[in-house]
Amino acid sequence: MRPGSDPDRPSFALLGDLRVRRAGADVALGGPRQRSVLAALLLRPNTVVPMEELVAGLWGERPSGAPDVTLRTYVWRLRNLLEPVRDSPRVLLSQARGYRLAVEPDRVDLWRVGRLKEQAGKCSAERPADARDMLTEALAQWRGEPLAGLPGPLMRRERERLSQLRLALREERLALDVALDGPSGCLPELEALAADHPFRERLHGLLIRALQRQGRMSEARAVYDALRLRLVEHLGLEPGPELSALCHELDADSPAGSRTAPAPSRPVQLDQLPPPPAQFTGRQEHIARIGRALTERTGPGLRLVTVTGMGGVGKTALAVRAAHTVRPGFPDGRLYADLRGADLVPASASDILADFLTALGVREAAVPKDLAGRSALFRTATAGRRLLILLDNARDDAQIQPLLPGSPDCAVVVTSRAVLNSVPSVLHIALDVFSEREALGLLDAVIGRARRSAQSVQAALLVEACGRLPLAVRIAAARLAAEPDQPIADLVRHLADHGIGALRTGDVEIEQVFAVGYRLLPPPLATAFRMLAWVEPDIGLAAAAAVLGLTEDQAERLAEALVDQALLESIGAGRYRYHDLVRAFARRTSLRTGEHERAAAHERLLALLLGCARTAFALAVPGDPVADVFGSPRPPSAAVRGFTDPADARRWARAEIPGAVALAAAVATVPLLPVAALRAAIDLLIALTPLGLGALGGRAEEAARLLVDAAVACGDHDRDHAGTAEGRSRFLLCTILLARARLDEADAQARLAARACREAGDRAILRQALNDQGLIAQAEGRHEEAITAFDEAAALARQLGHRSGEVASSANAALSRIRSGDAAGAASACRGILATPGAAADPAMTAYVHYVLGLAYQESARLDDAAAHLRSCIDGASLTGDLDRESAARSRLADVLRLLGRADEAVHQAQRALDLADEGGRQRERALAHLVLAHALTARGDHGAARGHEASARLLLGRLGPRATADAQPLLTALATAAGTLTAAGREKEGAPSRSR
Repeated sequence: MRPGSDPDRPSFALLGDLRVRRAGADVALGGPRQRSVLAALLLRPNTVVPMEELVAGLWGERPSGAPDVTLRTYVWRLRNLLEPVRDSPRVLLSQARGYRLAVEPDRVDLWRVGRLKEQAGKCSAERPADARDMLTEALAQWRGEPLAGLPGPLMRRERERLSQLRLALREERLALDVALDGPSGCLPELEALAADHPFRERLHGLLIRALQRQGRMSEARAVYDALRLRLVEHLGLEPGPELSALCHELDADSPAGSRTAPAPSRPVQLDQLPPPPAQFTGRQEHIARIGRALTERTGPGLRLVTVTGMGGVGKTALAVRAAHTVRPGFPDGRLYADLRGADLVPASASDILADFLTALGVREAAVPKDLAGRSALFRTATAGRRLLILLDNARDDAQIQPLLPGSPDCAVVVTSRAVLNSVPSVLHIALDVFSEREALGLLDAVIGRARRSAQSVQAALLVEACGRLPLAVRIAAARLAAEPDQPIADLVRHLADHGIGALRTGDVEIEQVFAVGYRLLPPPLATAFRMLAWVEPDIGLAAAAAVLGLTEDQAERLAEALVDQALLESIGAGRYRYHDLVRAFARRTSLRTGEHERAAAHERLLALLLGCARTAFALAVPGDPVADVFGSPRPPSAAVRGFTDPADARRWARAEIPGAVALAAAVATVPLLPVAALRAAIDLLIALTPLGLGALGGRAEEAARLLVDAAVACGDHDRDHAGTAEGRSRFLLCTILLARARLDEADAQARLAARACREAGDRAILRQALNDQGLIAQAEGRHEEAITAFDEAAALARQLGHRSGEVASSANAALSRIRSGDAAGAASACRGILATPGAAADPAMTAYVHYVLGLAYQESARLDDAAAHLRSCIDGASLTGDLDRESAARSRLADVLRLLGRADEAVHQAQRALDLADEGGRQRERALAHLVLAHALTARGDHGAARGHEASARLLLGRLGPRATADAQPLLTALATAAGTLTAAGREKEGAPSRSR
């Protein structure tokens, strides 16, 4: 479909004054600067253009005022003009700190030109007439000066580029004119263009060829001689190989007496690329992408590829390897320069241009003295040539811009640690560390596959210890190669003992690579780099602001600046992360200034996280007095965020729990730790227990054990103040062990926690420890002991005014009474709880009480009452989003419905219970839901499906401990006989009691 065939969709024209047409009419686009914004986006359609790049392109590198605000205003106005439905943008989109214009490239005249040029290039050899028609159509897109009247440095550069593009297209079309029709029709145009561009070799070559074909040898020779004289006198250049060859033809066709000596030609084999890197492994996809970007024409501009990334990630090796793969595509030569961007004093662009110009044949005396003159001459000298230019280790955009050639037939590869926002690249590769396979491949290349394979486990540990950073892996491999008999395990231990400082060999050390980039940071950024390294595993904006003592906007600017320098990684909106080795370097650098930065970072972050965790805890467990006894060593330096509801609090906790666990572990290992800081770290993790702390499993347990050790150590020299810390840390460890089904260890910690809390008078945590003791006794079938613990916990909750805690412990006691045979007593206790004024204030606890009462009624064969209360539990659990409780209640309801003879309903409820259990991800609930569904399907007569669910249950139960399996044995037995009912077995399948506070 041609661009104008659909009047409802706008078409865009850049090759003249900027124009947008829709429904046959021009769209009014506003003032010049606003039109420049649209033009900048049209130059890169369907690509996110960062705001920083737009600002630099429209206002320059040092804009005054608030250009970002002005830019947003322009974008808002353009949306009003371009969007068919203004409330739901589909054309001009805000994405990833920038803007994207979603248009079909063929509806932009410039991109139609690029497509036509590419098609003409593909068919010019076999169908030259068609190629000429395509080029004629492409040239017809121009309506005057491109981007006429639009302000800004980007528009100036693009006008020049597009003018060069038009000239190149005219050359291509004229070459086909000369070849197809003879020269008579195109001679006037060739003569005019040659006069306008007196140094453009290809135009003069076409003019010479046209005159030669008409037999006008003397005129052709005069054109050549005049061009050669201009090139030598003004540029210090001899004509290129094509013109030199044409000169030989003229001499061959001329009478013998009129021949002159052939003009010397510049050397053809210009190749400055470094040799291909030895033992290069991996990166094959990147090499292929770079190769395509450098050799395939996808648009009308310069083919420029940028490769950025942290020091040691292998940018230069990748760029050099990729450049060698495309050497044949650039027969006029390959240029290379190390821009020394990581040095304190980078290479001068002016000096590099002088080297490039002399390499291209310009006499030293003809090289201009100033940067602008050298850059202009470089663009002239590269015009019409197919050169590949590798600019390695660039400092910033400003260093690169003068080094770019003027010819779209050239290609450029740039490597840099810094993000290059203003460089108009066709491909940007943000190079990451190796995959494990690539890292092991490099190890194989250096030490041999046989040696690595014989120690494969230790080899995998080694590359992980190196952070899979290519330079670090290469250093480690070199050390192993130097000692062929050394076990890889020895080097792994050495790295663990000595850290980043051990990654050195010869004169190469990884720490020095990072130090090069660090030395270039201005003082505020260097301080941020050191301070933020004490936050792990990743960093949110609130945490960064707290640690740095800044606002979030200020902290974000510093973090983004570190990202631009490849010293920090952006892993999502407002979240950042260090590479492990970079973090290690930053921490070593910080400690060289003393302990104060680490202490300040820990203290500020602890205050922020504990403040937020207290707020989240109060939402997750409303009314729990534990929230009132959480302490903090100091007020938070940043504002503590609020949460809209429990779900919002849980989302925050999911993001921050890994960092909280890492922080608590780090605090616990500080020598001579103040008790207040230790208490705050313990309270932080306790506050996070109802918000998903258990999901971290082993890491949370390790942190809790460190906190216990630190509390005991504090008690050895300060018993009066450390008792609370010990009780709470042991309760925390008990909670984590209980979640991991390690009941014996959890029981021991619960008893020690209760004793320490009694001694310290810490009643709020004592109630929790007693409730945990009851849960453990209940799980082990010691129901009388469980009832005693639950009753004491309920009494303490009553004294503390903790209504939900009292309900939880009382309902837990009722569950133990059911299991000990006192279903009537359990039902009476539950009815009493539900009859208490305000019982419905806590929907989660009310749902749990309905659940236990339903179990009691089922045990007493009051099946209709059981079904009613289980449905009430389901409603409450659904309201609070408690998937595990809802799954258990639906499983129990399916049992009851089956016993009532309503098999179809039973299957439906059991299937829904299984779906919820799958979503919740807990194996015990999934296994029991499979069993209940198997019973319901058996009751319906669907024995084949029932056997499948029974097999799934057995598979899941095989992964659980013997206690969990024992709960399910009666159900398995009943299925095996296809005779028993679930009433007898059901008492073993009453679901999880409540740990709620």
